[in-house]
Amino acid sequence: MAAVVAGGLAFAPGAGAADDYPSRPIRMLVGFSAGGATDLSARMIALQLSERLGQSVVVENRPGAGGSIAASAVAKAPADGYTLLYTSAAHAINAALYKSLPFDPVADFQPITTVTTTLNALIAHPSLPVRGAAEFIAYAKAAPGGVSMASTGIGSSSHMAQVLFTSMAGIKVNHVPYKGTGEAIRDIVSGEVKVTIDAVTAYLPYLRNGSLKVVCLGDVRRSALLPDAPTCDETGLPGYAVRSWQGVLTTANVPRNIVDRLNREINAILKSPETIRQMQAAGARPLGGTPEEYAAIIKQDIAKLKELVSLAGIQPQ
Repeated sequence: MAAVVAGGLAFAPGAGAADDYPSRPIRMLVGFSAGGATDLSARMIALQLSERLGQSVVVENRPGAGGSIAASAVAKAPADGYTLLYTSAAHAINAALYKSLPFDPVADFQPITTVTTTLNALIAHPSLPVRGAAEFIAYAKAAPGGVSMASTGIGSSSHMAQVLFTSMAGIKVNHVPYKGTGEAIRDIVSGEVKVTIDAVTAYLPYLRNGSLKVVCLGDVRRSALLPDAPTCDETGLPGYAVRSWQGVLTTANVPRNIVDRLNREINAILKSPETIRQMQAAGARPLGGTPEEYAAIIKQDIAKLKELVSLAGIQPQ
């Protein structure tokens, strides 16, 4: 009987493989193109995670469908911790935008930890004669035909931040969706479109050389990155804050000791002074936390985003 029990334990799912984890390279899938903000952050984490684990963590870009192609691959991967998903708030947005996905955005994944949150702002062409939320709201209400506001696409985090702002402010704008941040920046710098709400990362060079300006930050506290920029909260739109996060997930049912190991190592990376410096320079703030905290953020954001999608009049596909 002892031999039978011992044999059963030896072949129990996850036994052995979890004990010597990681014994081979790990794949980290990113659902966006190389060179973007999510990809760059993923590569920074992957490099340091490789050093801490003693195994290569290889970033693979699987762009398309708002990150869903990469997410689908991770959802279907073996539950052994060797396939990770480095994702963004798009993971929650997709759950609100689509009636059906090739995966369950909650049940098919095991959260490991949040990594960072990105500073968002109401950004405008310098010719827009406003500073702060109250002045912009008054300007939008008085503008004949309304103000044109760019986003990085229908249903994007930029669009959802815009919907939240306009609904809280009680204003209407002319939404101008673009295919990506680069195209939106081009037309805002030229003055063809006057304003957007987006993560500041890609806009920093234009903010620093005066080609664009911050009307107000989408947070309840000021940022050391842009110390002179007021928040929307303090300038006329109390409580306005946009949470645009990135984080690491893996396949559901990965053994808990593997999840805990990855969580522990990534949290240690996020406490590194060099990591903090690099993230702050890019307009981001390190987060970290427990798998349970990350799971709660995802569920809360899905519920909130479904409300915003409804407010925007978007019909889930």
